[in-house]
Amino acid sequence: MTAPLKPILVCMSWRGGERLARCLASIANNQSHFARIVLSITARHDSDDMRRARKFCVDNPLVELICTGKELPTMQHQSLWVDYLSNTGVGDEDWIYWLAYDDEVRLAGINRLVDSSGSWPLIQGTAYFGPWAMRHESADYLWDGDPSQQLESWTSFPIDGPTRLPVTTWVRQQIHQPTYIQMSGSVCTFSSFLDLRHSNPKKRGPMRIEMAIAASPCNDYVAEFVEPVTIIYGRPNSDRAAYGKGARVEDLHLFYRLGRYALQHPQSFGALGAVLTDTALSRIRVWSGNSPLPTEEWRVRSTVLP
Repeated sequence: MTAPLKPILVCMSWRGGERLARCLASIANNQSHFARIVLSITARHDSDDMRRARKFCVDNPLVELICTGKELPTMQHQSLWVDYLSNTGVGDEDWIYWLAYDDEVRLAGINRLVDSSGSWPLIQGTAYFGPWAMRHESADYLWDGDPSQQLESWTSFPIDGPTRLPVTTWVRQQIHQPTYIQMSGSVCTFSSFLDLRHSNPKKRGPMRIEMAIAASPCNDYVAEFVEPVTIIYGRPNSDRAAYGKGARVEDLHLFYRLGRYALQHPQSFGALGAVLTDTALSRIRVWSGNSPLPTEEWRVRSTVLP
């Protein structure tokens, strides 16, 4: 009998504290839906977060724990767990469910998604992003609302359009009309992460990471699930479409990735040209004062119960 198809859950810590506790509680209630569970803590080995994580592993002995030993930026932290999985037998075609520590695994969404054997409906060549069930909090405010209330379901796909698009078509839509994208709760093959880890030039920061992961050569399509499998704690007043000059480096990295992708997927050359044209014209209009900076659209598809 074939074993159920399940992703490996990788949880990357960041802010720690009570948000990490919230995340771990959701993982404890959902362990059967994952092939493996890896906690990656970016902190000192003697930190409060590591003490909390060690206690969680004692209570949940199948959970694996790794630690950076000091606080690291996102991409360096990601390299740590990618190398760990690579060295512990994870194959290119194995699936990764990537979770930011301050977010939660959403059991109701996963239960609706999997079949009677517990298998996830994952198709090779497809990267899954969203939708995301949203709660709002700020960096210095811990959400304390009613956990039974309905949540908005946010999407990066057209409200009335397809929920599965060619990679470059999806990227073009995000560049042309920025919509909310989240890496947390995404499900992609390990080869997507390996490719970003080992390709040059190296990615410096997390901006555009969702699109950079999607533009790995192993992916033909980007899709979203029928409903959220993650509850995201977002910042409703942020606007990642109008970020500072330093992050333009990440745009250049993305365009390199897209060019490389088009060489391996010649059918995407037209869409790549459209991405570059859209971006150039938008920048020219902004620089000339004929257009304001684009505003990110936080697109609500529906509401869901927790």
